Amino acid sequence: MSDDWHNVPIPSVLQSTSALVQSVLSEVQTEFVLWSRDYSQQVLHTLSSSFQEPSRLSFDALRAGNTSTDFNHAAGLGEQNWRGTRAGVITAMQSLYLPDGQVSSEVSVSLEVINTEPVLDTHPAYESCSPSLRNTFKGDDDDNMAFIPYADDQTFNQVDHSSWYESFSWQEDFDPDLQIILLETSYRLRTRHSLEYEDIEECNVLPLKLSSSPGKLGLFAISRRRDRLIWVGNSIPADYVFPSMNLPSNLLQRFQCVNSLFCPNLNCVEPLCGVHVEPNAMTPPSISSKQATQTWGDVETPCERQCFLAAATSREIPCWTNSEIESFRVIFEVTSSLSPCDLSVLCSKPCSEVYHYGNLLSPGHSAGTLVKARNAKYKQNAVEFYDDDCNQFTPNEPCRHSGPCDTASSCPCFQNGAHCQRNCHCSSKCPRRLRGCRCSTGKSGVSCATAKCHCVESRRECDPELCLSCGCKDELTACRNSQIQKGAHKALEIGRSLWGLGAFLSESAKEDDLIAEYVGELIYEPTFDSRGEVATHRGRSYSFKLNSTFTLDSSYLGNSSRFIDHPSSAVQPRPPNCRAYVRLVNGEHRIGIFALQDLESGSEILMDYGHDFFSQ
Repeated sequence: MSDDWHNVPIPSVLQSTSALVQSVLSEVQTEFVLWSRDYSQQVLHTLSSSFQEPSRLSFDALRAGNTSTDFNHAAGLGEQNWRGTRAGVITAMQSLYLPDGQVSSEVSVSLEVINTEPVLDTHPAYESCSPSLRNTFKGDDDDNMAFIPYADDQTFNQVDHSSWYESFSWQEDFDPDLQIILLETSYRLRTRHSLEYEDIEECNVLPLKLSSSPGKLGLFAISRRRDRLIWVGNSIPADYVFPSMNLPSNLLQRFQCVNSLFCPNLNCVEPLCGVHVEPNAMTPPSISSKQATQTWGDVETPCERQCFLAAATSREIPCWTNSEIESFRVIFEVTSSLSPCDLSVLCSKPCSEVYHYGNLLSPGHSAGTLVKARNAKYKQNAVEFYDDDCNQFTPNEPCRHSGPCDTASSCPCFQNGAHCQRNCHCSSKCPRRLRGCRCSTGKSGVSCATAKCHCVESRRECDPELCLSCGCKDELTACRNSQIQKGAHKALEIGRSLWGLGAFLSESAKEDDLIAEYVGELIYEPTFDSRGEVATHRGRSYSFKLNSTFTLDSSYLGNSSRFIDHPSSAVQPRPPNCRAYVRLVNGEHRIGIFALQDLESGSEILMDYGHDFFSQ
């Protein structure tokens, strides 16, 4: 690439702005460096002037007193941690020292000797694990290694393990003082020199970006997550909040921004989901089977907002701003099936004016082509599905295309061999649509307990919106195939077992009852391999293969189910009393651990890990 671009003249306005930003930045840097030097010297001086070494007990002068115990030499007493010493009272000299090391005073003190037998045993080593009720998406570990595991263990190959990472976290160039300097610089430029933050950013003078970018926080976002430093040059009020520089500029972007906060998965009802990967994309523009004017012709009762039905015919064009017209266009595309009466409420405009602009926008729709594609008859070819085998299938996001779910529409459900879920946007008559079971409560008082249930046979839990007769929608239900999504697990206690720590029932359980859901971090294959080295060295692995893409690892995040032991025949032969199953729960793979037999309270939960676990 040629270096001629360096010679391109900068516009005078931008050049003067850059010079101003550089000047203020240098000013703040100078102030901060001077303050930091003086402040550091002041703190060091305070520490040295007020320093006084803690008092020491001199055991050289230790002597017996008020006790029958004979101490021949007191110095040895301080080295044996008082073990085996009989109870009594002894005296010792307490010496106070000046900063120069000279003794300032000595005081005689009395010490009571307490027999500590039996000595408390050292607590056994343990591992930390953050508790969680749900799986959390992790993906891959950071390429920056936070610390070297088993750094003091010569049997672990730290060099080989470090090859999984690109760098160490402490190698990153991070200066918190620089953040303070740049924040103060930005605030002064805005308040004292009336520069907009966007203009400051455009100069590219500051070494850090003020606004955030995908995957990287900007300085203003960081400022809302850290403490403010109090220094003499600070002019930023304590309650001041730096603005977000990525605010949506129009209604469509605001729709997309708000819509993306909510997870599209059927198991989630909260924003900012930490479990699933896929974003909640905007639904394509709503297309009615009728043109807008035809739909509006069905309106019979006038509204009270200058309804288009009651308004006199007028050729006068309503006076709307370009911003108002653009906002209406977005609303009209998303909700074109609404009448002018309803649209007028959303737009805060008279119904007759909404009717006018709706007629202008309606012919511009490519509705004829899209409606024809959407209403095309589905070909009744053989439909293949692979979502009943977790080893070959990973759930995909809901389809949002127009037309049939086939190759032509690039339907993700079709390409993945999956059933279309009820949150897909295809027609309800789509042959790929998931159909719920039609089970009912039998003589045993339960439903969906055997492979006769279509959902059980397909290794998925019943859908409360599709399986209408089995009762899975009710909280207290006889449906045995909806326990994971309802969290109907048993209470567990962690205690000492023959194989280390184990999980024990705190209540009784019947055969096929859900004991617990196995939860952890959803990780990809590279992270599974890198963590596998650490797991092999420590002799414990908490990884569980979930599907063709993800592994569930509860090494650092999980629940009580991570303590369920494998009954080793080398210690004491005992058969397992539970088993783990991967189930597709409302479009998401989850692992449930179910009882193989009736169990009493206090029983230890044991599970066969399988041959693959020990062959890894």
